[in-house]
Amino acid sequence: MRKICIVTGNRSEYSRLKSVMQEIKNRPDLELFLIVTASHMLDDFGKTINTIKENGFNVDCVARTIAAGEDPASMAKSLGLCALELPTLFEINKPDVLLIVGDRFDVLGAVTSAALMNIPIAHIQGGEVTGTIDESIRHAITKLSHIHFAATEKSAERVRKMGEKKEHVFNVGCPSADIIKNIELGTREEICEKYRMNPKKPFLILAQHPVTTEYNEVKHQIRETLSAIHELGIQTIMLYPNVDAGSKDSVAEIRKFDMAKKLEHTNKFKHIFFEDFIKLLANAACIVGNSSSGIRESCYFGTPAVNIGTRQNSRERGKNVTDVGYDKEEIKKAILSSIEHGKYKPEYVYGDGGSGKKIAEILAEIDLKGITQKKIML
Repeated sequence: MRKICIVTGNRSEYSRLKSVMQEIKNRPDLELFLIVTASHMLDDFGKTINTIKENGFNVDCVARTIAAGEDPASMAKSLGLCALELPTLFEINKPDVLLIVGDRFDVLGAVTSAALMNIPIAHIQGGEVTGTIDESIRHAITKLSHIHFAATEKSAERVRKMGEKKEHVFNVGCPSADIIKNIELGTREEICEKYRMNPKKPFLILAQHPVTTEYNEVKHQIRETLSAIHELGIQTIMLYPNVDAGSKDSVAEIRKFDMAKKLEHTNKFKHIFFEDFIKLLANAACIVGNSSSGIRESCYFGTPAVNIGTRQNSRERGKNVTDVGYDKEEIKKAILSSIEHGKYKPEYVYGDGGSGKKIAEILAEIDLKGITQKKIML
């Protein structure tokens, strides 16, 4: 039986691992070993370790890997904490494969540790193109990884062009699509009542995270967005930003707007269950901000998305996405235009489900002999 170690550190990452974790649990030839780190343990970010447990997964180990400060130096220290804590857990529990997803800075600490310890690494969502420091981290993880689970064919081709073995690169789609394709959406009235909104009126979803490579501009950027939301006066569901450098400044601006009673039509949440988020997304008039969900998940419902700034630069997207800059008037215009347009035709940009099962099957059957001895393939 192969022991598959999964390391997860934040809510968005977990939503893309959940179906894979379940499929690993379902297989008699695989053992799921789960390490929970980073913002999953923090109250300010919803303490989402509780969500993982409520979903029926056993948390085998925890590692507290976030350095306080929410600035670039704190991010670097957090990476170091991850690299300090995880080798001991790897050494004691001896996983056969480390499975990680995406491009988070703390994941890089886990991957580096595993690579140095000759643990085969499987990476979900390599080969994608975006903005901010995530772009560099993602490609660094690709070069440290041995098995690649790309979400689109374009991404898979980029991984191959980076010199990875073709036989170890798989286009499996995005695991979050598994949840989207199988979820019972219920009624608009039910989800609106749960999140304190009038179902007869349109609502927005706002999720805007700091862009770490534009750290000194974070306050201005969120202020322009909040001003647009305030002036439009449309009921809004807002998710607080993630733990990236600059989130403290973003939250401070949100509180200023709150104190000035400029967000009275906005319901704010540290965390929303992914299934509920999908139900909200399916019924929203528009999703606004720079979350990858505005690109990756919105296309499945044709929900208009106003993508602000550079964080999702060049990420593959559907026709439902409108790109704007950090300008209040531009944001307002794009939101109103999106609402007027209404829903777009759904597009399955990141696969049509079944990703978790495909990944688990490959992890069970792939030959691991000599896989950690990497060589660039030209």
